[in-house]
Amino acid sequence: MTVLYRVAKTLAGPLLGIFYPLRISGARRLPEGPVVLVSNHISNWDVLALGRVFDRQICFMAKKELFKNPLLRRIVEGLGAFPVDRGGADVGAIRRSLELLSSGGVVGIFPQGTRVKDDSSFEMADGASMIALRARASIVPVHIVGPYRLFRRVKVNIGRPIPLGEAGGRISRDMISSVSAQVHDSVVALRDA
Repeated sequence: MTVLYRVAKTLAGPLLGIFYPLRISGARRLPEGPVVLVSNHISNWDVLALGRVFDRQICFMAKKELFKNPLLRRIVEGLGAFPVDRGGADVGAIRRSLELLSSGGVVGIFPQGTRVKDDSSFEMADGASMIALRARASIVPVHIVGPYRLFRRVKVNIGRPIPLGEAGGRISRDMISSVSAQVHDSVVALRDA
């Protein structure tokens, strides 16, 4: 865990909990080994909320625009985030994800690609599934039920890990689509958990 991530978890996490108390359903412990955390994305607060909930550092894919400002870039990188170009397949972001997962890390992905305040819908791109399959990582589905309102509870519903460690051989488009459909259904089902 980076120093800045530990400080944010220790200080900002509890502060966030005062203003936006969390009600957590599901296991807070992420499985051992490589994990791709897949969640809907309703607010900028999601990153802090998920960082507060889980016991391991989550390295989030973050839109490349956050890395243009030098000060913000240092903060975001200090928290373990890395840039992704949301306009298409970003080979650099994929490579960074696979590096983190190969060392047993946790990569956080919001596969909607942007914030979607209506948490009743969840459209998922295939990138998270492809990365998890290539890394033989578990996928942990999460659904954040908002909205974030001062002093109102925000629900964080955590699903059972979807293990992909046994997936071997060539990864086909059908396999990626099948995993994406499974993850999509898991995240949507968590909305009312």
